[in-house]
Amino acid sequence: MKNALTKDIFRTIGKERKRFLSILLITALGVTMLTGLKAACDDLRYSADALYDEQHLFDIQVSSTLGLDENDIQALQEMEDVSVVEGEYSKSVYTEIDGSQEEVEIHTLGKEINIPYVLDGELPQSADEIAVNGSYLQDTGKKVGDTLTFTEEDLEEGEDPVFQTGEYTITAEILNPFDVNNPEGS
Repeated sequence: MKNALTKDIFRTIGKERKRFLSILLITALGVTMLTGLKAACDDLRYSADALYDEQHLFDIQVSSTLGLDENDIQALQEMEDVSVVEGEYSKSVYTEIDGSQEEVEIHTLGKEINIPYVLDGELPQSADEIAVNGSYLQDTGKKVGDTLTFTEEDLEEGEDPVFQTGEYTITAEILNPFDVNNPEGS
């Protein structure tokens, strides 16, 4: 029985060589395509993980609309399985772009976690320096070494500003490790 089946298979392949080779080629291309997709996905995941590890990207983010103080940060640090806690300030401010006031979001830089990846220049060393992302440079036409000015127009009376308003020198173009989406594609 087995011998007859084998003869029939080879006889069919012999009579239908073109069809057999077409099916074989399509199957080989499909396997190659799936193997490439699997390898590419793994490579992308490993590359992202390596960047996140190198920049010490946070695992958990705690946010508060009213803000957290040093006591809150200390309480988080004392929790079990927490190795590093770092406070970060962020604020929406206004800066002039092409003659009009535009709102931008600024953040303090991380010292131990969420360390930005420097694409050009050096991270700020003094209070009058700032690092910006590539989309800001592209939108404004500025480059490393240029200056920018921003104001906090929505301060309530008696409220201290989170960031000092005034002129800042751009010292670096950075890639924020938790904002790695590229609007221009890969």
